[in-house]
Order: sequence, then C-alpha cells, then structure tokens
Amino acid sequence: MKIPSGKMDCLKSYKRSLILVLTPLLLVPLLPLYKEIGLTQRACNCLYMLLLMAVYWCTESLPLGLTALIPLALAPTMGILEAATVSKIYFKDIIVLMFASMIVALAIQQSGLHRRIALTFIKIFGIKPQFLMLGFMVPTWLLSMWISNTATSLMMVSILNCVITKLSEQETFNLSVMQDSNQNGSSGDKQSSSVEDADIESSQQSQHHEKSESLNRFEPTAKCLSLAVCYSATCGGVATLTGTGTNLIFYDMITDLGEKLNYNFNITLLRWMGFALPLSAILLLVCWIWLQVLFLGIRRSTDMTPEDQAKVSQVINTEYATLGKLSWMEGVTLGHFLVLVILWLARDPGKAGGWGQLFPKKFVTDGTTAVFVMFSICLFPKYPPRLFFPKKGKPFESLISWKTALSSVSWNVILLLGGGLALAECVYKSGLSEAIGVSLYSISGLPPAAIVLIICIATASLTEFAGNIVIATLMIPIVGDIAIRMSMNPLYFIIPCCIAASFAFMLPVATPPNAIVYSSGVLKISDMIKAGAVLNILSLAAVMLATMTWAPHIFRYNNYNASMISLSETVSNSTL
Repeated sequence: MKIPSGKMDCLKSYKRSLILVLTPLLLVPLLPLYKEIGLTQRACNCLYMLLLMAVYWCTESLPLGLTALIPLALAPTMGILEAATVSKIYFKDIIVLMFASMIVALAIQQSGLHRRIALTFIKIFGIKPQFLMLGFMVPTWLLSMWISNTATSLMMVSILNCVITKLSEQETFNLSVMQDSNQNGSSGDKQSSSVEDADIESSQQSQHHEKSESLNRFEPTAKCLSLAVCYSATCGGVATLTGTGTNLIFYDMITDLGEKLNYNFNITLLRWMGFALPLSAILLLVCWIWLQVLFLGIRRSTDMTPEDQAKVSQVINTEYATLGKLSWMEGVTLGHFLVLVILWLARDPGKAGGWGQLFPKKFVTDGTTAVFVMFSICLFPKYPPRLFFPKKGKPFESLISWKTALSSVSWNVILLLGGGLALAECVYKSGLSEAIGVSLYSISGLPPAAIVLIICIATASLTEFAGNIVIATLMIPIVGDIAIRMSMNPLYFIIPCCIAASFAFMLPVATPPNAIVYSSGVLKISDMIKAGAVLNILSLAAVMLATMTWAPHIFRYNNYNASMISLSETVSNSTL
C-alpha cells in the first residue's frame, strides 16, 4: 500500500521532531554516571555533546550547519571549553582556505571554463560507451582535485544530462532539480550533503523512480555514466588537500596535533599528492574497469547503435560549438586558477625550498595564497578593459562580484567544517579521545597492518550511513590517540582513516557526489549497492597497499619514533 506523499512528509516531520526532543532527554542520565564509565565529568559532558551531535547529524533532524553550531552553546555552558576558544575555531586558517577555494570554484563555474575542459576531453576520447565514460571520468577527476568534489559533480551532471536525454529520446528528461540546486548554491564535503551544501533534500529523491522509467534500453549506459561521474569525483577529491572536506579536517587536526606534540609532521600539498595521487589514479582505473564489467559487459555488444552514437556525437559537437573561442573571462579565470595551483605547489616543495621560506615560519599558509587569488578574482575586470576609450554607460564588472560570492558560497559546509573542528578540539581537550583510546588499546596487540585494516573497515562502514566529514571528525582523534599510546607515528593510522572516510560508494548519504547523482533519477539504491560494494572492497585494498608501501617513505614514519617516544607519555598525561 502506497502512502500518500502528504502523509509521508507529515510522518517524516513527526519523526524528526521526536528525535530532536527525545535525544537530549534520553542522554541526560549519562551525565551523573561519569565515574561508572571511567570518565571525568568534563569528558562525560563532552561525550554527551558528541552523541547528541552524532544523532542529529546522522538523522538530519536539524540542518547539518545548525547542528554544527551546538559546540558554541554547549561547550562553554558544560565546562568543556571556553567560549572565546570555541568561537575562534570556526574561522581557522583551514576554514579561510575552504572559503577562498569556493570563490575560485565559483569563478570557474560562472565563466563556463569547466564545460570547455569537460567537452574537450569527451571529444578526445570519443563516443563509444567505454571511452565516453572515460571522457566524463578524467575531467571530473582532474577538476575535483582543485574544486570541491560536490561542485564538480554538479557541473558534470548538467553535461551528462544532455547525453542521457539524447540517448533516451525523451525531451522532457532533464535534471532540472540538479540545475536548480546548483543555482541556489547547494554545492556544499554531506556530507556535507550538498557538497557544499548539505541540503539535497528528500523532495529530489521523490522524483527518482518516475525519471528512471524513461531510460528504457539505454539504462545500462546511463547508469554506468552516472556512477562514473560520482565515483571519479570521489577519487579525484582525495588526491589533494583541498579536494574534499575530510582532507581539510585531516590537515587541520594533524597540524594541531603536531603543535601539541612539538613535532612537525610536514604535511604539504605536494607531499600529500605524492601519496594520494597514485592511489587516486589506481582507483579511477579500477572504477572504469569495474563499471564496464558490471553494466556494459566484457564481451556483450554495446546497447548504442551507430545511430545512437551519432546522436551523442551531435550533442557533444553542438555543446562544444556553443562555447565558441576562449573568452576573456575564461582565459583570465584559467590564469588565476593556474597561478593558485603553482603557488600552492611551490610554497614548500621539500628539500628544494620554496617561496614560503621568504617569510617567517608558519606566517604564510595555503589559505593566505587562496585569499590573494580570491581578492584578484573579485577585482579583475570581467571584460577586456578599454583604457583610452571606455564604453559609455558600461559600469565596471569584476569576474565575480562580492555580492554574488556571498550569496553563492555554501555557508552550510563552512559551518559543518567549523563544527567538526570544534567538536574534535573538545574531544581532545576534555580527555575523551584518550579515554576512548584506552578502552580500545586492547587492539594494540594486533599487527599494525591488522589495526589499519580494522580502522579502514570501521570508518568506511560508518561513512555509508553518516557521511564522511562527520565520521572523519569523530574517528581521527581516536585513532591518533591509539597510535600515540602505541608509540607509533599517528599518521600511520590517521591517513588511512581519512582516505577510507571518502571511499564510501554504496549509499547516497555517504558522500555528496553519491547524493547528487542518485537524486538525478537514473539510479536505484540497488544499483549503487551492487556497484559500490565491490568498489568498497577494492578501495580498501588499495588504501592498505598505499599505507604499507609508498606512504612510509613519503611521510617518513620512522623519523617519529626516534624523537617522540619520550614525549608520548607527557602528552597523554597532559589531557587527564
């Protein structure tokens, strides 16, 4: 029996209200039992706040961004952290980096540069299904390294929709939901859930089955291309520190941990790419092969006839023709983007030294560079300047106006990152992370590789239901404390935990790219589970391979033990 949509919405609203009211009440009995569970009162208060936020985040009883503000209210009133300390966390350097990167991504999107890049790759690879898929995957993968993987998914879905429309010969089939979502700025690492806007709501999902019926015999190709976009966005996001919210969470937490341990982990963009880029490329190739096997078959002939391929070719050529020559705005935006990437890579390239050495240590960060480029984007002319004969009545326009920037930035994601960092700081300062680490210390008797495997499986499994930023926020402090107590380099456990939080391919809620593609109506949950289950296993195997082979050489795990064993006890005692 089908429940009417109106009643279903009412039931969902009632469920959210119950969770919203009952959760804090049901957790209250936990507070006076701190001695029984082996915690201090401060740590128990933090546990209460952590569980409350985890329930709200997982059930979305409150908007994700609003839930992220809970530490501002509860941390000071429950004696966990001072109000001034908590407030500063919401605008840390890593948040500034995310904000400025969003403006750069917005400029690329507004100029149409992303469409030119994507269509160029598609034309290069051709329109046979397996190569058409690769034509979508490679630009998505490359763009998501530097732009949020959520924003990249939104950009690529609009192009993919044109291809699917032509294939299915359904003129009314279009992803207007995703286009409206893009215009409203729902780009926000549910996880971020918009990626950058954790607001891909159930109203989009209600249209899912109606749209999927129009694909007919092209379903395998359409599903294959749809999953190719979201999976390649996820793979590309892990390749750089700015590609996904979990990497930013990791970067900030490991920087803070290094200051507390008086040890320089020396995590730079170039060093991270040396580790994550090969891993990302391996996973991209694995995704391409697996999706072909699953949906297109190895020996089975394609469901696209020569006539169908001609239709797709016509769509691509038409879309590309509308771009015309490289415009002033596209060229200037591309220049800003290339300058930003070069400055990021050259700031601290390692032994060769970089331009960052011109300034006192820790004075200049990647966030500083991004802000300078952001300023230039907001001030640079949108059209070629006419110095001697300005056009009368033509007001000056910048590449991106400040008003447009403010209205388009996903504040929801920024708050989500800030709330995650605030919660992590509370967990550390209250001693809760140490207490949890002590309770899990029994696994220290296992071989390190087995512990890494357990961490990866637990993190990836939880992410399928809660979202990658939330799980990374909760897991990284805990696994870091376990490593410190074992006198091991925390990176040995934290890095695979961070990567595993992004490699969740089975359910829409796991990552924003998953949610975006699912809401388009092409895929069913069963399709995502069937494709994602195998990829989860293969991705964890790849993470284990990277962790045990080239990661120790890139991050120099052995250097930690020689200098930090004597400090580990001091650090542990300081949090009691």
